[in-house]
Amino acid sequence: MKTDSIIHYPSIRNEFSKNEIENTFYDAMLIYSLRHISFLDNFSDENIVEALQKSMQVCHLAGINSKHHFKKIFVFDLTVGTLLVDWRMSKTGFNLFIIQMPSANEKVASWLWKLADHKTH
Repeated sequence: MKTDSIIHYPSIRNEFSKNEIENTFYDAMLIYSLRHISFLDNFSDENIVEALQKSMQVCHLAGINSKHHFKKIFVFDLTVGTLLVDWRMSKTGFNLFIIQMPSANEKVASWLWKLADHKTH
């Protein structure tokens, strides 16, 4: 009886570092973008940039990694042929961003009220 030898091939493993898994987790939480602020009528780009900067500063001062809540992305607009900057945000980051916007608008005031009146269960 003939016996065949078993050849051991090293397995190829897809090993991810802890940082890669953590980054993927936080990236998956970035579900909002500047497209979601369409309800903020009549706010300038300067207001938006200032609110983003203040939001990231709040994270920094609180010892929170702002990259877990804000991520700059680039979007190509095919109709105009330009590259636009957008920001992906977590729900917490988006709420923090809204808090930093000037509340000279009924829609912003309504959003702020919902945040303030939020009851945890």
